Amino acid sequence: MRRWTELLRPLVPVPVRVRMAAARRALSDLRSGARRRMATGSEHSRAEARGWPAYVSVTQPLGQSAHVESKKHNLALAIRELQDTRVGPEELFSFWHLVGQPTKRRGFVPGRNLVRGRLEVSIGGGLCQLSGLTYLLALRGGLWVTERHAHSVDIYTEQTRFAPLGADATVAYGYKDLRFHNTLPFPIALRFELGADTLTGSVCAPVPLEPCDVEFSIEEEPDGRQVTTWLRRPNTTEPDCLGVSRYRKPEQAA
Repeated sequence: MRRWTELLRPLVPVPVRVRMAAARRALSDLRSGARRRMATGSEHSRAEARGWPAYVSVTQPLGQSAHVESKKHNLALAIRELQDTRVGPEELFSFWHLVGQPTKRRGFVPGRNLVRGRLEVSIGGGLCQLSGLTYLLALRGGLWVTERHAHSVDIYTEQTRFAPLGADATVAYGYKDLRFHNTLPFPIALRFELGADTLTGSVCAPVPLEPCDVEFSIEEEPDGRQVTTWLRRPNTTEPDCLGVSRYRKPEQAA
């Protein structure tokens, strides 16, 4: 059955495949009860969170490429949906549930994306920096990341890298999401600021929040790199190992 599915897949238009994948995920969320626990980003909850101070902040350069203006445009649209979203205790944050599908009709424009190990231009390109920054904020804020996907290829050099290797989180509507669960006893909110050449993200809260330390240890492999993510919580001596990500070298991406 799986073989026939793989053979027929190229015959199904991409928009249809995306709708089918999104529908499967939505049904799964309904059955598991995840949907009713998702933060909604209502205006009432945003208004409550706007006055909260930031306790964790990370600033990243946007980088330079032929598509940087398109990237900034797409980031601005997505930030509008995420800004000051309140995530209460036991609630679930879902990047795509809040941002929605990045389509031309909604104002998103073509930008650079890494798809199956190759750089491509597609609608909504550049949003992975926002999801990656959100992932890093969630780790530093002590939140429980329940879904995160690493890129398969490391296309950056140490000079062009805007985030530590291992701090990325690729997202693909319908297929790959970024999600975290607020296990803290109080609500938090995310806040972003898009500058001329930087992107800043913060975790805000109504009570003091002590940041966690995040470390990424890199091991060289014959065909790429292996990165282990370590999290050290406040007032603890030993870090927790959160997992391992593997990245192929660009020449292996083909």
